[in-house]
Amino acid sequence: MGPSPLPNPAQQAAALAVLDEAPICHVGFVEAGEPVVLPALHGRVDDTLYLHGSPDGALLRAVGSGRPLCINAVVLDSIAVARSACHTALNYRSVLLSGSGRPVHDPAEKEAALRAITERITPGAWERGRTPSPDDVAAPAVVALTITGISLRVRSGPAHDHEADVSLPCWAGVVPLRLAAGPAVPEPGVPIGLEAPVVLGSR
Repeated sequence: MGPSPLPNPAQQAAALAVLDEAPICHVGFVEAGEPVVLPALHGRVDDTLYLHGSPDGALLRAVGSGRPLCINAVVLDSIAVARSACHTALNYRSVLLSGSGRPVHDPAEKEAALRAITERITPGAWERGRTPSPDDVAAPAVVALTITGISLRVRSGPAHDHEADVSLPCWAGVVPLRLAAGPAVPEPGVPIGLEAPVVLGSR
């Protein structure tokens, strides 16, 4: 079942928050009569989702063609461990989007899209280093997807053990999960002692 038309503002905000938090999204489309699902790095400005990549890539061609698309993004929150293995579950938030895309040619919109994508994974990146040049902005292809349908699925809380299992001497409970950045490895030539930037997973 596909996503529903845009829900009320509170539900839509909750769903878009999942999209913003998810490290990547997956884009589903039909190519030469076959279903295809590909991962993509995304950024959002209001109700428009932006993707970027190689101009020759199948993903951007599909999104930019205007054909119907389906996009999914998931955030894993915890594992609900049960006393019985078959009752253990994942706690998650998942958003499913639908819409149709278009290529982005306007330089100002393209720059805003690339900024939204990069700032989501490396906040402050646009100002921290060299300011991207017009050639930097022109090089990748960018497509925009106007969101026309959105739905949110959430699983939270403990596992659902059978009442008879509650007395078993087994550990049960919730183990939180989070995306975590590891130790930063600087490139040669980076001044010693210069602090690594904040990235997705280190906040």
